[in-house]
Amino acid sequence: MSATSTIHRGNTRSRQRGGIAIIVALSGAVLLGFVGIALDVGRLYINKTELQTAADACALAAAAQLTCEAPPGVNCPAAFLQNAQAAGLFAAGRNRRDFQSDGVVLTANDVKFSTSLAPNANYLSIAGGANVNSRYAMCTANAGGILPWFMAALGAGAQTVSAAGVATRAPSASFCNGAPIGICNKPGGYAVGEWIASSFNSAGNDDTVTGNFRWIDYTPNSGGNSEIRDQLAGSAGVCGIRVGDNVSQPGTQQGAKSAWNTRFGIYPNGANAYTASTAPPDRTGYAYPNKAPGNPVIGVNTSAYDDYRSRQGANTGFIGNEYGVTGPGGNFNGNPSPAVDHQQRGTNRRLVAAPLIDCGGPNSTPITGMACILMLNPMSNGASGTIYLEYRGLASDPGSGCQTGGFAGGPAAGGPQVPTLVQ
Repeated sequence: MSATSTIHRGNTRSRQRGGIAIIVALSGAVLLGFVGIALDVGRLYINKTELQTAADACALAAAAQLTCEAPPGVNCPAAFLQNAQAAGLFAAGRNRRDFQSDGVVLTANDVKFSTSLAPNANYLSIAGGANVNSRYAMCTANAGGILPWFMAALGAGAQTVSAAGVATRAPSASFCNGAPIGICNKPGGYAVGEWIASSFNSAGNDDTVTGNFRWIDYTPNSGGNSEIRDQLAGSAGVCGIRVGDNVSQPGTQQGAKSAWNTRFGIYPNGANAYTASTAPPDRTGYAYPNKAPGNPVIGVNTSAYDDYRSRQGANTGFIGNEYGVTGPGGNFNGNPSPAVDHQQRGTNRRLVAAPLIDCGGPNSTPITGMACILMLNPMSNGASGTIYLEYRGLASDPGSGCQTGGFAGGPAAGGPQVPTLVQ
């Protein structure tokens, strides 16, 4: 073989190796570009997923506050939308985005409302004129200024991602208890606005309720004698309850009186007593029946609901000289909370869902339905007295003012209304 042929074959191999190197380099650059695109797109997708979680949490929290029962032609107090907006913003703010590195920030204009399920453009913020009788809440979470990691080298600028969620309230399949109170079934049922009375008797630290409602235990044989007391104070909720489940009627309960009164913002004295931080009150502690100088004066079996909602909006505390029960029934061991406690710590703790039960049946009896009831007055410091509830209809009815948590079960479900995503 000649030297010329050897040199020629060597040059050919060198050119081949150089060509392969160029192809590999170009392919690597393309592959690296695809990897970069995938990472940048994946980052945007993760941000959107995180924003969706925040938007859904905001919508659910806001919808949970849309509990006004205004009759046709009457507007709900503005406080309902304001509470819904505040709840939504708080829930959204508990979330983070961009691989959990940055907080999610929504503004008041990102929380909007509508009276019906509608196109997004029909939802209005409070500042934009939202209807105070709204039933649907929509939250939009946005994140801008997301700079690509790799595509910025090719000129791609900052990206914006957004997500929206819409929620309302619907009957639940299973739910959480509002209070350990069972309403005795009545032939023909109760009328909305009707008062339901029971008598309490105290012996030492034990409290017994007899009459048209009773103490009930959702989880018999667990929790001990303090379970009902703790549920009344709000520190031992029970969830997963269904219509048809059995509850027991335990009779005497230890310390139920002081726990009941926390819902009115009345806290007994003592080193181990409840406080507004350990057992939050309702948004108002105002009690019924009332008397002058209260205005309007509301007597027994006269609906107090509208006045109660007005007192909630003003965060009115318990007012002793307007409380219409005198004598031993009007004396309390403790100090009523100031308005600031009802404003800063209060929630819907007197308007609660309560099971309908057969009080004349066996100790263990099934839940036949869920009523919405308003707790009207605190329990006095005397050995006995009368406590009242106002019946507000079934807690599963559309627009029910009662509020709880649980899992939505569709139109045929018999549980209380709970917030549920619809979009």
